[in-house]
Amino acid sequence: MALSRHSVATSRPLSVEEIVQQAQDFEFVTNRSLKNWLRSAQLLLTEAAICEQDGDLQKAYLYLYRHAELVIGKFPKHPEYKDPKLKVDLAQAQKVVQKNLIKLEQWKPRINQQHQRYLKAVERRNAEKQRVQEEQLHDERQFYANDPLRQSSIRSEDGAFDHDAQALDAHEHKQLAVDLAHHEIRRRDASKQSTQRAGLSPSTVAARGQAIVAGSPEQHDRSSRHHYGFDTVSEGIREAGRHLHHQSSQTPPKVGVNQRTADPSSYQYPSVPTKESALDWRMPALQPSPKPESFRPPPALPTKEALEGERYQHDHYVPPVPPRPRDLGPPSPSTATPSPPPAPQQTPPSKYTFKPAASTEAGTPLRTVLLPPDLRSAFLNLAHHNTSRNLETCGILCGTLISNALFINHLIIPDQLSSSDTCDTTEEGDNELFDFCDSNDLLVCGWIHTHPSQTCFLSSRDLHTSSGYQIMLPEAIAIVCAPRHNPDWGIFRLTDPPGLKHVLNCNQKGLFHPHSETNLYTDALRPGHVVEGPGLKFEMVDLRKG
Repeated sequence: MALSRHSVATSRPLSVEEIVQQAQDFEFVTNRSLKNWLRSAQLLLTEAAICEQDGDLQKAYLYLYRHAELVIGKFPKHPEYKDPKLKVDLAQAQKVVQKNLIKLEQWKPRINQQHQRYLKAVERRNAEKQRVQEEQLHDERQFYANDPLRQSSIRSEDGAFDHDAQALDAHEHKQLAVDLAHHEIRRRDASKQSTQRAGLSPSTVAARGQAIVAGSPEQHDRSSRHHYGFDTVSEGIREAGRHLHHQSSQTPPKVGVNQRTADPSSYQYPSVPTKESALDWRMPALQPSPKPESFRPPPALPTKEALEGERYQHDHYVPPVPPRPRDLGPPSPSTATPSPPPAPQQTPPSKYTFKPAASTEAGTPLRTVLLPPDLRSAFLNLAHHNTSRNLETCGILCGTLISNALFINHLIIPDQLSSSDTCDTTEEGDNELFDFCDSNDLLVCGWIHTHPSQTCFLSSRDLHTSSGYQIMLPEAIAIVCAPRHNPDWGIFRLTDPPGLKHVLNCNQKGLFHPHSETNLYTDALRPGHVVEGPGLKFEMVDLRKG
């Protein structure tokens, strides 16, 4: 979840001050239910956890700081803040902020050190380019391309920053994107299983890995106060926290908000599947395909065979050791006392990053969304029974973040009540879906639904539903399937501006109502930030009880 007008994707290491500026840049509207804002806050934690596990402290810092700003600085201004039904959830969110403030303080010196190393590396590179030009040996491009040893040494001095990763266009390298996604998902699954067997929490694993690279938190804690003054970074959040009690004792400001049928909060999310009831929809095994002629991956890229095999050495991954068979008897005295598990290896930064494929109307880059091409047809086959009876069907698109791109790998079909123009899920399913996403590190990337008799467009109700997803994740999409019309499908997003803000501030009642703004949504596929990735695997879970 991003909640920002500015992209969190960066081409260089930022200072903490620059990250904080980005983290504070989001629009908070009290027109949206506080329960939905709490979901947004939870998804911020999910994105932070993914970035932390991948070793990207810069983005993890941004998401955790934004979470703190939202919970401590913005929530008390919401008219539903004193609702007794939300008291427990709000208290839990505030406890999480207090724990994360410690983590932010520990990360600050590491991030600033990385930023300073980057600045020094830029100076060295500029000096080296100047020397090459003066000596007239050869131009800059030949120099760096034909001297890998020098290039490697410079990069190692820089600390392997994100800007050294090779930037790829997912439109041009679809197959490579799919291969990398499958590889990374398998690595994460294996790492999670290994961590669970060792009895370690993901946060412990990430913390140990960071300590290996940057020293112990205690060392940074002692030195950061003198060299970096980290207390000033969280000063604004802590100041807001000190006023929590005072603000909660005041009567919340009255906001002229009329409850509308088309409010995004009227849409609920699906419940969590059990392993027995879940329908596992997996695409056929990945088949080798030729690389585009315009691109040849560097030697470090895993081969097709390595990506297909169960063992691969990229990112230093080694499958967990199988458990000891029972028939071998008890271990020898020399091994009777188990030694503590070794400190986990820090996941090295990816050698690849996917460039933003498009931008908003304000010029803000949008991360690429990779979509399985067969997802739509699988959804239509499942929805056929409802479509034949002129009833809508909806599903939730979920995915994960890999190399600055969002890969949709789950389609969840909630238990729903359908009509010819609407489909709503249950409140119980709402809470269970977010528990499911939290436990599986999944991000809600949008939704898909049918128009059994209408044409392919976003209705006023659809616009309000989509705004709820898009304020959580700017790249969130809405897929509309209209099988009886031409065009019979489309992938859309709200314009920003003016569409997103206009819809979020709309107070009109009624299932369908007109909007004064006409430029409310646009195509997200042609052209847009959505790329269909042939062979991309996904799971479809049908939770309908009928």
